[in-house]
Amino acid sequence: MAVLAVFVSMPLQATVQAQLDRSRITEGETVTLTIMTDQARQSLEADFSELEENFAILDRRSETQLSIVNGRQTASVRLILTLEPKAVGTFLIPELTFGSDKTPTIGVQVDPAPVLEPGSQPPVFIELDVVPAEGPYYVHAQIGLVVRVFYQQNLTEAAISQPDPSPASVRLMQETPFQAERGGERYRVLERTYAVFPERSGELNIPPMQLTGRLVERKSSSVWQPAVRGRRVQVESEALQLVIEPKPVKFSGSEWQPARDYQLTQQISSGDSLRVGEPVTRTVIIDAVGLEENMIVEPAWPELPDARIYPDQPQGITRDNGQWVLGHKEFRYAVVPEKEGELVLPELKVNWWDTQQNQARMATLAAHTIYVQPSALAPPPPAPVAPGFTSNDATVSPGFAGNAEPAYWRWVALIFAVMWIVTLLAALKLRGRNGGPLAGAGSTPLISENEAEMLSNLKGACKSGDQRRARSALQHWLREYGPVENNRSLLEFAASTGDPVISECVYALDAEGFRAKDDSTAGQGWDGSGFWVRFDQWRSRWIAGDKVTPPLTDLYARQNRSV
Repeated sequence: MAVLAVFVSMPLQATVQAQLDRSRITEGETVTLTIMTDQARQSLEADFSELEENFAILDRRSETQLSIVNGRQTASVRLILTLEPKAVGTFLIPELTFGSDKTPTIGVQVDPAPVLEPGSQPPVFIELDVVPAEGPYYVHAQIGLVVRVFYQQNLTEAAISQPDPSPASVRLMQETPFQAERGGERYRVLERTYAVFPERSGELNIPPMQLTGRLVERKSSSVWQPAVRGRRVQVESEALQLVIEPKPVKFSGSEWQPARDYQLTQQISSGDSLRVGEPVTRTVIIDAVGLEENMIVEPAWPELPDARIYPDQPQGITRDNGQWVLGHKEFRYAVVPEKEGELVLPELKVNWWDTQQNQARMATLAAHTIYVQPSALAPPPPAPVAPGFTSNDATVSPGFAGNAEPAYWRWVALIFAVMWIVTLLAALKLRGRNGGPLAGAGSTPLISENEAEMLSNLKGACKSGDQRRARSALQHWLREYGPVENNRSLLEFAASTGDPVISECVYALDAEGFRAKDDSTAGQGWDGSGFWVRFDQWRSRWIAGDKVTPPLTDLYARQNRSV
C-alpha cells in the first residue's frame, strides 16, 4: 500500500507537448510550431482562434509514426503548423487545450525587417514598359506591355499576378529569362510580353501587378544554416493609365481593322481556262500584324454575273513573333461559271488603318481572268447562214469549186440512218435472245439488285428531305448506271437531262457539297419528294428510248467527237 501511495502522489507527465523551431525571427519570416503526443488515440484538434490573433496559419499537416521495439508498440503523432507573425514585437504562443491536456505558453521575438541603405537597390522590384511608348492608342489596336521582374538568387516561392486592364483582353506572347545589373547589384530577370487589345475608347486603367515571394537572407558567413523559408516580401508595379482613341473620322472603311501591316494575296485552283459548269476555287489570304485572326473581316465581293459563288468555312490562326500578334485567315470560294466566255474573278479592296504611320490605307487584290469554254455536253449554237445561202446548201471547202451538189449530204444522212436502224434491230434481237427485258411504252424495266438498292437509298433520302445524303446517293448511281460516259458528274448530268426542273434540282444538290457541315441553312427549301417523282419519270423515259446508241443527229456527243 505504501508503494501505491507514492505513485499516486507523483504528478502525471502531460501526454501532449508543443515546441517552436526558433524563438527569434524577422518580420515576414515563418516559424514552425510542432504539437506532438505518443498516444495513438489522442486527438490533436483544438481551438486555434487565440493563436490566430497574432499569427497567420499558413500551412497545417499531420504525421503519424508507429514502431515496435522488443514486442512493444509505440506511436508518435504530430501536428505541424507553419505560422507567420502579423506584427513586430514579443508574442506568446498561448496554451492550447487537447482534451484534459494543455500545452505550455511559448515566447517568440519578432524583429523588424532590415531597412535598405540610402541609394541601395531593393532585392525585388518590377519594371513596366508600354510599346509603342507614345500614342495615339486606338480601340481594338494592339498595345504591347512588357513586364520585367528583377530578383536576387535567394528569392523563393515567387509568384506574380497577371495584368488585368479593363475593359481589354490580354494575351501572353513570350517569356524570357536573363540577367541584368542595377545599381551595382546583379539580378535575375524574368521578362514577359503581353498583347493588350482595348475593347472601347476612353481611359484604360492597368492596375498594379503584385509580386510575392520569400527572401532567405544570410545573417553570417557560415555555409551551414538551419532550413528556413525566409521572410515574405511583397512588391507592386506602378499603375498605368492610357487614353484610347476611337475610330478616326477620316477612316472611310465600313469595317475597322487597325494593324501595323496588312497583306492581301490569293490562290487560284484552275489554269487559264475551264468549261461551263466546272468549278474554280479562289482562296483569298489575309495576313495582318497586330490583329488576331478573329478580328480579320471577310472582304466583300461585287456582283458577279453569269456565275454562282459557294463560300466555304473560313480558316484562321493567330501566332506571334514575341512582340506582335500575327493574324492569318483564308477565305475559300468555289465559283461555277454558267456562260462561256471570259470569267473575271473581280478585284477586291479592303480598307485598313496603319497604326505605325497613323493613316488610312487600302489593300487591293488584283482581278483574275479565266476563259470559259462551252460545256462538253451541250452542242455549240449553229453557225449563222451567210446571205444568199439556205440551210440546205452544202459547206464548200476552200480547195473546191462552189457548185457541189446538195444531194451529197442527203446520201450521207441516208446511209447513217440505215446503219442506225440496223444497229437498233440487232441490239433488240440480241436482248430478246438473252432473256433481257424488252421495255415497252408502259412497261416497268427490270433492273439489277445492286441498282435497285442504290435507287432505294436515293428515294429514301429524297423522301426524308436529306439533301446531303441524296446528293451522295445520286453521285453513286451516276458512277455505276448514269447516262453520261467517261465523266459522270452532277453538272454533266444536269446539262444532259433536257428537263429544266431536274437540272435546277441537281444544281441545288451540287451546291450542297460546298456548304459547311454545321451550316444551319443546309437543306432548307428543297422539295425532295418532288425531285424523286421527277427523276423517276425521267429515268423511265430514258431507259425506254434514250439508253440506246445516241441518234445520228447527236453529232456533238462526247463519244462522237474526234477532238
